[in-house]
Amino acid sequence: MDALVEARGVQHAIGTRAILTGLALSIARGEVVGVVGPNGAGKSTLGRLLLGFLSPTSGTITIGGTDPMTYRRTHGVGFLHEDGGRGWEHATPRALLALHVDDLGALTRDPICRTLGIATHLDRRVATLSKGQWRACQLAMLLLPRSAFLLLDEPEAGLDPGAQGRLHEVIAMRAAAGAAILVLSHHLDSLATVTQRIHLLVRGGFHDQIDPTGMSLSALRARYIRGVDATLAHHVMRGRAA
Repeated sequence: MDALVEARGVQHAIGTRAILTGLALSIARGEVVGVVGPNGAGKSTLGRLLLGFLSPTSGTITIGGTDPMTYRRTHGVGFLHEDGGRGWEHATPRALLALHVDDLGALTRDPICRTLGIATHLDRRVATLSKGQWRACQLAMLLLPRSAFLLLDEPEAGLDPGAQGRLHEVIAMRAAAGAAILVLSHHLDSLATVTQRIHLLVRGGFHDQIDPTGMSLSALRARYIRGVDATLAHHVMRGRAA
């Protein structure tokens, strides 16, 4: 399967401090890939590189055969950040969705809107919505434009268990329609549900690639802990030897 997203030998440093060290990643159309790792592992930096907001110190990143910034400006990228950032207190979700969708009359009939359950929130001011309701509306704004590449950073933040399940359905729908999707998350259980493979990112490098198919959550957690502990122990020993 040809990759829509391709990263090879990607390194990123701030001064002498290495943030990412030689990452390789590919995501094909219709594929959902997860990246998990402890705080400070480099997930946010990876996301900014893939969006074209940063450039790698070395290595290459292409999306659709071009660099991330050009792709984003030409084709658009569906991006959801963990913080979300309100800033729209006096607007309604319907007005905001009008910026992304041409046919507002068909909006409430769209399967994504139905799955996310936002029909009753469309005409309320954002300031009156709960965090979870606003998050669901943000997800609709992200997913409805039908971008070919989606980058979801902690997409479940603020969602109750029911909304999380609906989010998983929508991710599956977009993948089935041919989108390439990357999910950055701390939630192993969710990644196991929605992804075909999970990369373990520790101290700026990928140290394991996990196929979660048929894997119990306890086994997945144990493998995650082993991978993190082994990598951190290796770095401690290198530091002592130096």
